[in-house]
Amino acid sequence: MSKVSRALGAAMLCLGLLVSASVVIAKQDPATPAKEKKDKQKTTMINGTVSAVTDSALTVIDSQKAEHTLAVTAETKVTKGGKDAVLADVKANDVVTVEAQKGEGNTWTALRIAVS
Repeated sequence: MSKVSRALGAAMLCLGLLVSASVVIAKQDPATPAKEKKDKQKTTMINGTVSAVTDSALTVIDSQKAEHTLAVTAETKVTKGGKDAVLADVKANDVVTVEAQKGEGNTWTALRIAVS
């Protein structure tokens, strides 16, 4: 009888551990990794020539002659010739590659601006 009680107790312990593990897994949000991928998909690269620069925006004309106006924030990283720069270093007619993130209302924000 003692061996049966021990075996039953061990089986109950294992069952309890399995149930606990399944509850923890069920509480994890499976949408989180997909959301991160979705955010990454909202970025794009824009190559072109700068037509205008202000303290808060950059306008780029791409090879199809489409105009893209991008908001520039304090978090926007600017490089010129591979070295760190500031937005004031970007001038009209500079050739740039911009990584931009789509925001609400079809607005775009420049994450990185690389001047060739």
